[in-house]
Order: sequence, then C-alpha cells, then structure tokens
Amino acid sequence: MKKILNFFIPLLILGILWYQYQDIIRARFPQFLNELNTILGIKSAPCERTIPYTLGIFDKKFNISQAYFLSALAEAEAIWEKPQGDYMGKELFAYMPEASPVGLWPKDSSRNTLKINLIYDYRQEATSKLASLGIVVKDNKASYDMLKTKFTILKNEYEKEKIIFNTKVETFNQKQLVYESEVNAWNKKGGAPQKEYDSLQTVRLELENEARQIQIMQKSLNEKTEEINALVVVLNRLVATLNLSVDKYNTINVSRGESFEEGVYSSDGLNREIDIYEFSNRAKLVRVLAHELGHALGLEHVKDPKAIMYELNQGNSEKLTKTDLEALKTKCGIK
Repeated sequence: MKKILNFFIPLLILGILWYQYQDIIRARFPQFLNELNTILGIKSAPCERTIPYTLGIFDKKFNISQAYFLSALAEAEAIWEKPQGDYMGKELFAYMPEASPVGLWPKDSSRNTLKINLIYDYRQEATSKLASLGIVVKDNKASYDMLKTKFTILKNEYEKEKIIFNTKVETFNQKQLVYESEVNAWNKKGGAPQKEYDSLQTVRLELENEARQIQIMQKSLNEKTEEINALVVVLNRLVATLNLSVDKYNTINVSRGESFEEGVYSSDGLNREIDIYEFSNRAKLVRVLAHELGHALGLEHVKDPKAIMYELNQGNSEKLTKTDLEALKTKCGIK
C-alpha cells in the first residue's frame, strides 16, 4: 500500500501543478511538450499543441530591425489568442529563439517549429520604389486606373527617349570610328600637321561631350525602366486581386514571375514555414503575418472581405471578424 501511495502521490502533485500552470508551461516549453507527445504517441486535438516559431531568413533590405519584426509577430499572434481583446485560454503560438533553453532534443526540435522568413525580392522592391515616388497603392479599381494612366504616359515617354537615344548612340559610334581611323592614319605617317591635329582635338572634345550626354540619357532611361517595371509588378497584382479581364503587363529588360503573394505558408509534413515577401506599412505586415499564422493553425480562406482569413490582404482592422472567430472556434473545438 505504501509503495502504491509513493507512486501515486507524486503523480497527483504533478497533475495539480499541471492544472494550475499549464498555460505557462505550454508557452515556456512548447518544443519539449510537442516532442514528448510525439515520443509517447499522443495525438493532440487541434489547437492543443502550442506552435513554437522562430526566425529563419531575415533580409535587412527591408530596413527594419528584428525587434520590430518580432513585435509585429507578437501583435499577429495576439489577434488569434486574444480575439476582441479577450484571452481565449489557449497559447496557440510561442516565440522560441534558435538558442532555445529547452534543448532536450536539439537535433529534432526543428521538426515541430514554424520557421518565419522575411525575403526581399522584386515584390517589395516594386512597393518601395513606388513609395519613394510618393505613389500610394490601394487594392481598388481607382488605384488601378491611376497606375495604368501613369504607366501609359511613362511607357510612351520611354519609347520616344529610347528612339532618340539609339539614334544618338549610332551617330556617336560612326563619328568615333571615323575619328579613330584618321588618328591611326596620321600615327602611321609619324604624326599630323598642326592644322589637322587641332581639328582632331576638336573632334575628340566633341566626342567626349557627346559621350557624357549619352551617359545622362542612359541614366534617365534606366530610372524610367525601374519605375515602369515597378508599376508593372503592382499592376499585375491588382489585375489578379481585382479579377480584371485585361492582358498581363510586361516589364522592360527583365523577366518576372506572375505571382505576387505578400506571404505564403507552406508545409511538407516535416517542415513548415511562412515566407513574407511584401508589405507597405506596419498594419499590412501584422495582417499578412496574422493571415499566414491562421493557415499554420489549419484555417482555410473565408468569404468575408473584411476577415483576416480572406484571400486578399485588403482590410484595415487588426481584429478577428465574426467569420474568423467562427472558423477558429470550429477548428479548435471551442463552444
């Protein structure tokens, strides 16, 4: 009897401690609990396992600090854990730095960890370029029409300047060939008389001046190319977002992918990641993070345009809508 009591009393104490402090334990040691469940073969109900997350790729071209990004992540996490300001009673996510203090199974801990990446590519480059030009983009038809008009004007200017540029370059090349031919001919003769020498010097100075003008024109064309390509990227995104029946816009001198996802959640059964590609401000960053965290919970898109889990990041609220909340409660079995 004494042996039985010695066995069950510690278990009882552990059970009481777990009941009182389970939220703290789940938040502090999510990797440990997930690995323990895996070893014991325990299958948790949806939302029962806290999802530990860590930072993966962090591109500094976004000009934000890791602290800024992590604080946005904390806001996105709170959207799901504290809908409408009320704590739901579940620690759904927990930030776990790579140097985790748990360290019980360091080689396997990444299996259950959600890696969140901040990746800078042409999508954010386009958004940043338009922002630097004072162009504010909204996901509506008026914004599309404004950008389309600007694109048309800029493309026409570019094509006219390109024709003038090409003509100037061709003339310059021909003039340079004649100049070099005359210089070589006089060099073979031992040098040019003063009159011819002075004439060649005048031509040389003219060529140097024309070369500088060509460089200025090339710089102007390059700047227009960058602006046009940024417009094309955003226009193609708006075409997809607004479901417009128009042809795809083409960039100049570069090839781009057709997709413009601000963020993507992916899972192959072993690893799961969130890739963030683009945001125009903090509110958009928090919403796209919250959206992808929703996918990490197993939620699908909903039809409410104002919802966090709507397929487009077009809302302004940083709170769950009734539709979001219903989807979360259904997934987590909350009444």
